[in-house]
Amino acid sequence: MTVEEEKPGVQGTEARKALERFVVENDDLLTLESRIGRFNIFDALRIMDAEIRHSNFLAFILDPAESHGQGQLFLKALLMDLLKQASPESRPLSPIDLDGSDLPGVEVRREWQHIDLLIMCQELRFFVVIENKIRAKEGPHQLSRYEAAMKKHYPDARPLYVYLTLDADEPSNEKWMPYSHADIHRVLTRVRQSSGNAIGGDVRVFLDHYLGLLGTRFMNDKEIDDLCQKIYKNHRQAMDLIWARVGTPTSGVLAEAQKALEEDHRWEVVPGPRQRLDFVPKAWLEWLPPLGLNGDHRSWIYVRLRSPEGKLSYTVQMVPLTDPAKQNEIVTILRKKCPEFGFKPFPGKKVVKNIKCNVFGVEKILEWGEDDDPDAEAIREQIRVAVKKTLDDLHPKLEKLEVVLKGLCMPSVSRT
Repeated sequence: MTVEEEKPGVQGTEARKALERFVVENDDLLTLESRIGRFNIFDALRIMDAEIRHSNFLAFILDPAESHGQGQLFLKALLMDLLKQASPESRPLSPIDLDGSDLPGVEVRREWQHIDLLIMCQELRFFVVIENKIRAKEGPHQLSRYEAAMKKHYPDARPLYVYLTLDADEPSNEKWMPYSHADIHRVLTRVRQSSGNAIGGDVRVFLDHYLGLLGTRFMNDKEIDDLCQKIYKNHRQAMDLIWARVGTPTSGVLAEAQKALEEDHRWEVVPGPRQRLDFVPKAWLEWLPPLGLNGDHRSWIYVRLRSPEGKLSYTVQMVPLTDPAKQNEIVTILRKKCPEFGFKPFPGKKVVKNIKCNVFGVEKILEWGEDDDPDAEAIREQIRVAVKKTLDDLHPKLEKLEVVLKGLCMPSVSRT
């Protein structure tokens, strides 16, 4: 028997051993499973990523007329948090006015004029429009259409527009307020802790399942992130094999992109959730100062790859900085100069402090049809080729960006 004939069997043996080590010699996996492996009704019904189901739950819990029996408890808690985070000039009423009001005649509507959630209080003449996004991005002119509908039907009411996403993504329309599912988790958890005994048992269980879903699937959790990094580092061979055979379409697409990045010495992948892939030029790690709120110089500006709904795209994003004025200066100047760098402009203008924002517009890398399988070798080859081409095109753009960026965040370096 030749070496070539033996090789597949050897590879199969090594793969089996890697899988056995992953299952047997993995206390970290047991710890992770204890954190995320509890029964959850949203997981069981496979609706954890369904925007419609999330919006339905929020409508149920916020509507004072629903059967949870808590009246305006959840609604006023969310409205109070939204008003506190909104800029004073965009508030339809003050937190003080809300605290002293019973919100007479308030309604919570679903899919009125295609709006995900509409909180309407005609007697106090204000409304809150919530556009809820789990994985998808906003459609062309979507937010502007909702504004037009509200102005047409309620021209005298005071508005608050809320763009609800996993990471408080910056909306293209500056009239909309970024808000995250982590904010929803924080507000509902506070109500759960302060009023838990007054909430009915069935509703409390339902609420706990939703909070568990948000906490383990959609929010950054340092303990879970550290466990995942440790497990992947120690069992990479087994995990790569698992993803190659049974990974989700999104994970498979991003796995191909990550391979291209790791084969190219110019880039450094920044660890993060599996539904996205963040990276920076390695050269940046030698000079980027730690300006981000989290103190991590690797993550305050980066390129983000995402693969929603049959496409692969990227943009340049920036996390909140410790100095909001500096954040506003950097984003404003970079957006103004984006044609010089060769990037697509971002449609929004206003920079909201303490919010992650797109520096430039979203650039499409590759798109495939609804009937195409992203795991098919033909599509995977297209992904590899498209990502490599994108990286080659992207590098000189980022070199131009680097010159301006150094001058903005390291002025002493630019003068030497």
